[in-house]
Amino acid sequence: MTLMKEKAVEMIRRMPEDNMTYVINILQNLEAMSVDKDADRKREKSALAEILSMEKRLPDDFDPKKELEEARAEKYENLG
Repeated sequence: MTLMKEKAVEMIRRMPEDNMTYVINILQNLEAMSVDKDADRKREKSALAEILSMEKRLPDDFDPKKELEEARAEKYENLG
């Protein structure tokens, strides 16, 4: 057992029995958060893999400023 776990166990041993409900509740919440993190990491890795699989190269003559200008002109052409 690590030093941190030993310290936690010792603290729990010193607590009155009336507080054990709170301790158990806190531990259950921490455990649930830990499980969710693992699931979240798996979802994140899967999403990144999906994005990377769709990655495409832009043409050599791609001009982002020109593309933005054209997109704005198209979107806002009815306002002017």
